[in-house]
Amino acid sequence: MDTNPEVTRLSSDMDATAAPQDPHLGAPEGWPASPLADALYAVLRATPETRVGIARRLDLNPSEVDAMEHLMGEPIGPVELSRRLHMTSASATVLVDRLEEAGHVVREPDPNDGRRRVVRPTAQGMESVYRQIGPMVADLVGVEDGMSARDRDAVVAYLHRVLAVLEKHGESAPPG
Repeated sequence: MDTNPEVTRLSSDMDATAAPQDPHLGAPEGWPASPLADALYAVLRATPETRVGIARRLDLNPSEVDAMEHLMGEPIGPVELSRRLHMTSASATVLVDRLEEAGHVVREPDPNDGRRRVVRPTAQGMESVYRQIGPMVADLVGVEDGMSARDRDAVVAYLHRVLAVLEKHGESAPPG
């Protein structure tokens, strides 16, 4: 292995000595940064891997987990699901077929429009998801232990402002 400090190290699954990822590597001079923003960025980088782990434990793929997340919020039609997942209607149909075959969702008539069908999670599907995310949610709630009500309120307020920024810069937002 090259020990030259001027050479950038690449990490791999087998390299337990890899340095933590620098969120500012290659950033231009004057790049805005703060410890709070860096910590949030680290959380955002970890989120996809967390979702992949949950998907594996549910024997689903990440798109199917994303679909379940939307469907657990409300029953929706396949076309609306395709929009939310940024995929074609045909792809969403295949995804719903797989979820239905696995027993996670059912298609049923829309109670507001008998011509349409909606997809909703089954009790089994919801129970499977909650069983997998329950320990993580409990650990996240546990992180609050020892925090004062004032600190919690400050974190909640910060996260609401962060959410507004993320929504502003989301792909559906107009440029500028």
